Amino acid sequence: MISARRTGRVVGALFLIQLVLATPVYIVLLRPVTSLGFLATASGSAFQVRLALLLSLGLGALTLAIAIVSLPVVRRCSETMGFTLLALSVINLSTLALESVVLRSMLSLSLEYGRTGAGELQTLGGLAHATWVMAHHTNVTVAHATVFVFNWILFRFALVPRGLAALGMAATLLSTTAVALPLLGFRFVFPLIMPTALTQLVIMLWLLIRGFEERQERP
Repeated sequence: MISARRTGRVVGALFLIQLVLATPVYIVLLRPVTSLGFLATASGSAFQVRLALLLSLGLGALTLAIAIVSLPVVRRCSETMGFTLLALSVINLSTLALESVVLRSMLSLSLEYGRTGAGELQTLGGLAHATWVMAHHTNVTVAHATVFVFNWILFRFALVPRGLAALGMAATLLSTTAVALPLLGFRFVFPLIMPTALTQLVIMLWLLIRGFEERQERP
């Protein structure tokens, strides 16, 4: 049986891979197709966008991998919580796949616009961008909720120092609310997700160094 400490270090390494890849994928590579002017910009970066979409699915798969790797340790404490985290990770990957389909459709619109310059595509482009915004915020809401549950597990079973896990729970509760607001017609407030970025960075570093604490008991 792989020890909890070693498992935690593997989870920390998976988080590190996500951290390293997420910024270039979402902020740089996908920018031509997620901007409001995507009809004019995405077609010129078609290969870049397709590559970014594949990488984004890989990032979603890493979230699922974290749940799978963590499962043996979490199941020793609670099977329900272990499979809840796993189920949320599957849902997260599904919503990410849906967002990817929308972005691929937007790329197709941009390619057609580049060939024909048809004015009616402007209206379709606006509708497509609005659809992507809703698909994106659905995905990130599930993603932040998944991280909240992960932090709740860390707190409930003291797999890391409870004070650190509690900060992670509070931060992800705030960020989950922030990313869900556009689904209700409110404005997205970016600064509200920054505490989650900071606390998850600290938790990732703790896991890389210390791993999970050894716990055998069930609640």
